[in-house]
Amino acid sequence: MLPISRTDWGAKTPRWTSRLNRPVNNVFIHHGAVELKDHSQEGEAATLRAYQRHHVETRRWSDIAYSFAVGVESGRVYELRGWDNRGGATRNHNKDSYAICLIGDTTKQQISQAAIDAIRELIAHGISSNKITPGFQIHGHRDVKSTSCPGESAYAVLYQMYPGQGESPDEPAVIPVLKPPPYVKALRLRRPRMRGYAVKWVQAAVGATPIDGIFGPGTKKKVVAWQRANGLVADGVAGRRSWKVMFGAG
Repeated sequence: MLPISRTDWGAKTPRWTSRLNRPVNNVFIHHGAVELKDHSQEGEAATLRAYQRHHVETRRWSDIAYSFAVGVESGRVYELRGWDNRGGATRNHNKDSYAICLIGDTTKQQISQAAIDAIRELIAHGISSNKITPGFQIHGHRDVKSTSCPGESAYAVLYQMYPGQGESPDEPAVIPVLKPPPYVKALRLRRPRMRGYAVKWVQAAVGATPIDGIFGPGTKKKVVAWQRANGLVADGVAGRRSWKVMFGAG
């Protein structure tokens, strides 16, 4: 799936960007909370430009706040902050999530099956490209803030947005298998702390919590215990040998 690019919907250049530490564990669903009457691509693009003006000029944010947007009726997908940049729509959760906004008001408007399918496919792509963890969770904005967002019709079908999920909440989702990143360098405890999605993979493999992508003392302790249990030199360094045993590749 190729989202409609920022250039194609007429986005302005962001004032600044912050890189997102991936893969993330959460996806938040939002809606624009303004009823969309023109469901053409230009109508949706004009609405996104209005969102961006409000976020940048009124709220004084760096850019339109969401990662992606989806037409509530059309199911068209638009790139906003995208896969690489931290969102700004979900306070206290922007560091570990993507925010997908439905263009429209899903309190007044019914989300279409095309929109649900588009969100599901977008998330599946995020999983297969190491942007989203397989065990991720989908939330509505209202789950972490006192708000009606993302509207009733969208909130009622969040479970259908999981890749592989059927129309019933009792049908288990079939999550695509996430492939580990290639080995690049040894991960160890040091200052400044080593960070990144490769650290998250190591943390998940050794049972470290939280899985925050920061190689701290707690992660080193778990790596040492894991190395001992697997007959490796227990030095707390996730080097090439440990990586091969963890993930089957070096």
